[in-house]
Amino acid sequence: MISPILANVYLDDFDEILTASGLKVVRYADDFVVLARTEARILQARQEVETLLQLMKLELHSEKTQITNFDRGFRFLGHTFSRDLVIEDQPRSQPARTPAKDGGLRLIHADPPIQPTAMQQAMIASLKAAQQPIPPPLFVVLGYQVRPDTAVAIHTNESTWKPDMSTLYLVQQGSTLRKEQERFLIVHPKESELEIPIREVEQILVFGNIQITTTVISTCLELQIPIVFLTQLGEYKGQLWNAEAADLILETAQFQRQQDQAFRLAVARSIVQGKLWNSKQLLLRLNRKRQLPEVAAAIAQLSEAIDVSSTENMATIDQIRGCEGAGAARYFAALGKLIANPGFEWTGRSFHPPTDPINSLLSFGYTLLYNNVFSMLLAEGLNPYLGNLHGAERQKAYLAFDLMEEFRSPVVDTFVIKLVNKKILSPTDFTFPNAEGGVYLTEPARRIFLKHFEARISEKVTHPDVKEQVSYRRAIQLQVRRYAQAVLGNSSYQTFRR
Repeated sequence: MISPILANVYLDDFDEILTASGLKVVRYADDFVVLARTEARILQARQEVETLLQLMKLELHSEKTQITNFDRGFRFLGHTFSRDLVIEDQPRSQPARTPAKDGGLRLIHADPPIQPTAMQQAMIASLKAAQQPIPPPLFVVLGYQVRPDTAVAIHTNESTWKPDMSTLYLVQQGSTLRKEQERFLIVHPKESELEIPIREVEQILVFGNIQITTTVISTCLELQIPIVFLTQLGEYKGQLWNAEAADLILETAQFQRQQDQAFRLAVARSIVQGKLWNSKQLLLRLNRKRQLPEVAAAIAQLSEAIDVSSTENMATIDQIRGCEGAGAARYFAALGKLIANPGFEWTGRSFHPPTDPINSLLSFGYTLLYNNVFSMLLAEGLNPYLGNLHGAERQKAYLAFDLMEEFRSPVVDTFVIKLVNKKILSPTDFTFPNAEGGVYLTEPARRIFLKHFEARISEKVTHPDVKEQVSYRRAIQLQVRRYAQAVLGNSSYQTFRR
């Protein structure tokens, strides 16, 4: 360690050389921050700093050195810098006091706890006046760490039912997917190539700025491997698949069923009953130890809604949708009571865009679930646009929305609550609200989310159509096949119940 006085003299040349190269340097003794306008320039600057310090017989402290930005936030010389805020850190040795709720906003403490400073209190007051929640990255002020940008291995357990059943997630921005022999290669300028045998890929999910060669596209069309395109934040954009996979006999029957009101009502009722049943089961399980009266009341209301939805009084699609909407509102209100992580608060469902971390997780999970249902519909030869419960003038894959309903609670909601309550994700894993108010996972955290989603959808569960336990993804396929049989008139549609 260099003393402050000696460091100021010894590192003067260091300051001058970096400043002459166009970088901005802020230094106190041997602590310093180097600033640049682009990520590429700051990566280059790190190499320059390391080389320069080596010439001076010094080296960077590997654990204390990081590349970050003002959106993510960082600490320097006893202050936290986050976007356009500079907040003085409170010494951790001071005793903490528990903050009370005030107008729905509260200061969340890290471990060890920190007493809010005057600046922090002023920030909370300002946010309260604006009726806005704490922007997630500001939790660095309270002791939360920013997740490092590291690779995350995503595994699947699907080999028990189909050796080549696997989803390829392309997340790293600037990557290229190309084909070589019987392999897909993921190429990135700063990473080593990753090889995946084509026979192991069942579908490809592309997030954001990732290039796919025409050879890969041609191969996917030939082998009927769907390619799903999403924004970097996980919003669905579109899908590429081979239309020859359609079953014309089955699709013709689907169009005929669109004119069969009794069939559509029966399927819609069954879907709503299955969704409400699975929602109730999740609340029962989560409330088993907590025994919250408001959750118990919601469970009773869901039981009533299930009974109502099964009656012939539900004579129109709008009535069935109304029953589903009322049940979902009660369910989400109760689910928010079961969030045990003090870093997260949730007052209800919002989307387009999601305006808080919990809604962001749910929306992302539902998008991934939708993609799995959509792909299964294509694989079984069904037209995904001919739905029964969902529908409007705008053309969307309404059948995919229909058949994902019964899997929302057991697949997505279950593992989202786990990610939050077990503190696998933290408040700093989310972006500031964008211009539309949308809050989204950061890229490093998105990889963690994808890993746990894949683990959840490949977990084993019982299904009445087969003797052995199967994965949730396999259960989705079995439900799609049930629906196909119902369309052909061989049986009525029975939903999946957990």
